[in-house]
Amino acid sequence: MIRPDLHMHTTASDGIYTASQLARLVQRADVTLFSITDHDTLAGLPSAADAAYDRGLAFIPGVEISTEGDDEVHILGYGVRHDDPVLNECFAQAAQDRHDRILNMADELNKLGFSLDKEQLLAQAGASMGRPLLARAMAAKGYVQTVQEAFEKYLGKGQPAYLPRPTMTAVQAVSLLRQRGAIPVLAHPGLIKWPLEKLLPMLRVWQDAGLRGIEVYHPANKGNYAYWDQYARRHSLYVTGGSDYHDGNASHGQIGETADDWPRAMEDGWTLYRAARR
Repeated sequence: MIRPDLHMHTTASDGIYTASQLARLVQRADVTLFSITDHDTLAGLPSAADAAYDRGLAFIPGVEISTEGDDEVHILGYGVRHDDPVLNECFAQAAQDRHDRILNMADELNKLGFSLDKEQLLAQAGASMGRPLLARAMAAKGYVQTVQEAFEKYLGKGQPAYLPRPTMTAVQAVSLLRQRGAIPVLAHPGLIKWPLEKLLPMLRVWQDAGLRGIEVYHPANKGNYAYWDQYARRHSLYVTGGSDYHDGNASHGQIGETADDWPRAMEDGWTLYRAARR
């Protein structure tokens, strides 16, 4: 029996568990097919594949690419190779861009009269170099009461320390994944901030570029599962789903939870698995 969860994160990006630890949690949750889809990195895939093999679990190597800047359209790629030189170079450049952006935003905060040590920030960053790093540092120094306050007053779009993030477009990400032999899938449409009047025409553009699926069964899509399921099948797109598991907190799903709401989970999961292996 195939019980899939095709969207999870490890310490290679912004999860709190290593791939090996996550595989153990996957097995405990009775998930039999899983994918690691860390943000803009393939670093966790070899250990995830080893852990899956050791536990007798089916595994699809994946990635989640951030696109469209602050509009945050994410493209999942399934069947990627962890040693793909083009993808790894692309993600290395994206990591450098994030690194530069956060240090430049720290400079902007310091110009506003705050005192943030960039060396300390780098030491605390780990694999995730984003605005929450600055927000937590501001809260730790007492400049704001909460991380949310830091975003609302200083780090959010339009605020005095904000700098736009350089990211590729969704069309570029879809095209890149297709060129590298991977399967591009639109992640969690329920989290995209656009109204349907804008999203649906863009979906057609992405399909023309090579989009192959939609992540229908994601916690953010609850209440709209039937709509996105019908849309995907009507347009001959893969139907995928996953918890988007990061750390077990309520901000993301729990391992395996979407499989229970996914009527054709076994069929759809197996179809993607076979396609990704090809």
